[in-house]
Amino acid sequence: MRIAVWRGGESAEREVSRVSGAAVAEALRGRGHDLLSVEVGTDLLEALDRTQKAGTEVVFVALHGGAGEDGRVQALLEVAGLPYTGSGPGASAVAMDKIWSKRIARDLEVRTAEWREVSEMDDELLLSSAESFGYPLVLKPVAEGSAVGVVVARDEQELRAGLRPLAPRRGRWMVERYIGGREITAPVVEGEVLPLIEIRPQEGFYDYRHKYTEGCTEYDCPAGVTEEERAAMVEAARRLWSGLRLRDMGRLDFRLDEEGRDFFLEANTIPGMTGTSLLPMGAAAVGLDFGTLCERLCEAALRRRR
Repeated sequence: MRIAVWRGGESAEREVSRVSGAAVAEALRGRGHDLLSVEVGTDLLEALDRTQKAGTEVVFVALHGGAGEDGRVQALLEVAGLPYTGSGPGASAVAMDKIWSKRIARDLEVRTAEWREVSEMDDELLLSSAESFGYPLVLKPVAEGSAVGVVVARDEQELRAGLRPLAPRRGRWMVERYIGGREITAPVVEGEVLPLIEIRPQEGFYDYRHKYTEGCTEYDCPAGVTEEERAAMVEAARRLWSGLRLRDMGRLDFRLDEEGRDFFLEANTIPGMTGTSLLPMGAAAVGLDFGTLCERLCEAALRRRR
């Protein structure tokens, strides 16, 4: 196949996207495919023009966050008639928006933590909202990935400290009730829920540093949960996969509290493809090596076009 790997982008996750894209390109090249690596910037039409002139058959979208994951890149590729990996424009937009996806989860009768939208990053307004919501809590941007901008606060002092570096940021934010317990993720490939993975950061929570720094987090694959807990999370993941209209690949994140109840946190339509990424880890657990995984996703995109 003649494959273009789109990577980079303009979101806060662009460096991770570059690493993911490089790994995907190397793996597909190793499978004998003809690869074009496209660094995507602010001019999406320039990236599209370069891709089309190369005679590309399929685009592997390795962009994380921003236009690459919120449906805009997907809509552009749809209009251009180019097959691409991952979910479509509508599903990408909904999954990227944590509030939309949590509302759908609620409609699907999938348990999710209580939340409240904060329309402005005004400190006093936010503190007032937090006070009525109660501690501990989590503050997070509605449409970011890789835990960018996330603050976990046990009291007002921790929340004020977490707000200081966020002062210049704008956009939509949400306050969410903190769920104690274990972090579990369900990787999915073409509707098949792969073995659940437990995420155990050495300290604090699973933030950007713990996600992408070797040795900062330990992973159990498969997760050490009871059969009842596993079955409940797999069923929730299947409902979300279908209800959010996801396709090809994805990851659904949960918290498992001390009583064994799972709470849906968020959906990821373009999971990382780095050395510490969880989708390739789950695939490897069922005998699907990285190169075959990437190839299979490209083949799925081509089948849709046919």
